[in-house]
Amino acid sequence: MVNLHLFSLTVLLTLPPPIASRVEAAFLRNSPPALRELLATEGTIPVSLPEPLALADQLSPDQAFLVFSRIFAVFRTTEFTADPRLSSLPGRPGAILKARWSFRNERSGDQYPFRVYFFLAPAPGSGDPAASFRIVEVRAERL
Repeated sequence: MVNLHLFSLTVLLTLPPPIASRVEAAFLRNSPPALRELLATEGTIPVSLPEPLALADQLSPDQAFLVFSRIFAVFRTTEFTADPRLSSLPGRPGAILKARWSFRNERSGDQYPFRVYFFLAPAPGSGDPAASFRIVEVRAERL
């Protein structure tokens, strides 16, 4: 009986967290509304994206939605793979979700690979901490 429980726990821990698959789906579908559901609803969201996007700013959730709407209108995701393991932040509640994001400029055909880091924090007042993470910061570097 104990072996069955340990096996079940091992399987559950190796599955990607729900937020990882939801972020992946939002980017693969180029869907700002799906991404908006994952963003923090209060405060500002620091977003730092290198060229060709060239953005470094503190955005409200509505501004972040508009920015990603414009990005997804010009750049189409060709690959998005999230690392199923979350990294923890020392001394802070939350985690870091790492992903590889490749996209193509629809106008020029140029392709760009990025490593993206999503800083996640528990949503305030949520009952289920595993399912209630929200994106509170987005940083990327060009590969």
